[in-house]
Amino acid sequence: MLEIGDSLGNDLGWGLARQLGHDHEVHLVQADKSSTGLLTPWFYNWPHKEKVLLAQYKPQLVIITYGANDEQNLKVDGHVLAFGSAPWVTAYTDLVTQMATAATRTGAYVLWVGLPIMQPNSYRQGMVLINSVFAKVAATVPGMTFLPTWELFANSRGQFEEAARVNNIPSLLREADGIHLSYVGENVIATYVTRTIGEVYHVRVTPEAAMYIDR
Repeated sequence: MLEIGDSLGNDLGWGLARQLGHDHEVHLVQADKSSTGLLTPWFYNWPHKEKVLLAQYKPQLVIITYGANDEQNLKVDGHVLAFGSAPWVTAYTDLVTQMATAATRTGAYVLWVGLPIMQPNSYRQGMVLINSVFAKVAATVPGMTFLPTWELFANSRGQFEEAARVNNIPSLLREADGIHLSYVGENVIATYVTRTIGEVYHVRVTPEAAMYIDR
């Protein structure tokens, strides 16, 4: 498994390392980079880096988490596309498709993990749009699965949930910024992703220290 993404990808990757570290049949490569995304190739060129990682590790499954830093305008051929505009959505869809198909062309499956609900209100609305792009691309790219995590970290009223009972223990789920995941939150999302991997790809993987939000 190759796991790539931004700082939220780091959160997931650290959780996966703990949940899958006992499994000798799984080789997890975590290659996230904080403060990156798909819209800043001048800072970190993910399409290029992904191709290098695919050639180096030849993964069977690529787990992808981006978007937390992509709520910004996009420059294409000298033109600035405003975040959320129709041209922006088209260009961003092309970038997501490029990342997904680069992996599927090698024979790997892609599990694109969606962004969780966020606390900052205006920022949260942008994440809804970005998640919708991921879901739309997954419906068109064979071998790609989109895994939503929005409701996983929302309460019964669909609102942001900073803390909850996890395995019957009151626990923080998120960091103070209302964006990143706490240690427990990392384990919750990693448990969810690990179980999804088993269900979607019909493989035997079991989280080592499963953590579930009590509902």
